[in-house]
Amino acid sequence: MNPKTRFLNRWMLPMLMLAFSACQSQSVEQTQTNAETPSPRVAQETPQLPTPPAENAKEASKDQNEQKAQVAYVKMTIKDKGDLIIELDLKEAPKTSENFLNLVKEGFYDGIRFHRVVPKFVIQAGDPQSKTLPMGHPQLGTGGSGKNIKFEPNNLKHKRGAIGMARAQDPDSASSQFYICLEDLPQLDGNYVIFGKVVEGIEIIDQVRIGDTIEKAVVLEKWEPKKARSPSQ
Repeated sequence: MNPKTRFLNRWMLPMLMLAFSACQSQSVEQTQTNAETPSPRVAQETPQLPTPPAENAKEASKDQNEQKAQVAYVKMTIKDKGDLIIELDLKEAPKTSENFLNLVKEGFYDGIRFHRVVPKFVIQAGDPQSKTLPMGHPQLGTGGSGKNIKFEPNNLKHKRGAIGMARAQDPDSASSQFYICLEDLPQLDGNYVIFGKVVEGIEIIDQVRIGDTIEKAVVLEKWEPKKARSPSQ
């Protein structure tokens, strides 16, 4: 081997080994980097589950709505007298209130007349026959909607302005006829179903006479009591 060839071999071999080492190091570093980086495809396929707080919020909102829906309001306009606002107790008397609300929505009470007025006791209406029969007719007080509802005992009392369901001797014979108490009547508690009370226009119940007509009864979406006026107003 000539001296020139021996010189080239002596220097080229270390340089080749150094270059190989450098390439191998870069490959490992790149492999480590790729291993640490998540695959975009896998990340996209990971399901996104709803978080528990959102579910809890929905449940809480549902509970609040159920708590709020414990009363309903009906406006009953009596011809030449004015409006009664009746609050129905959906919690204590749900079935009786539902029956009354359905009849109101159907327009059942529109045009019906009060056929019974007993001073210091009750005023009574709800017989569809009162639309055609003259006051005092023996059949008045015997009519109904064609559907009876079961007796629904509760803790509501016969206070002035309370509204209850009239019935025959059978406790499950109530239908569409209702009465409003003109005074406190504790002797009736437990025997008849109270399902609400007059919350506005209670002075009108003292003015009702036999033959007075219910012009219109409607279910209100909401009701707020009128603000009391100050003496200066």
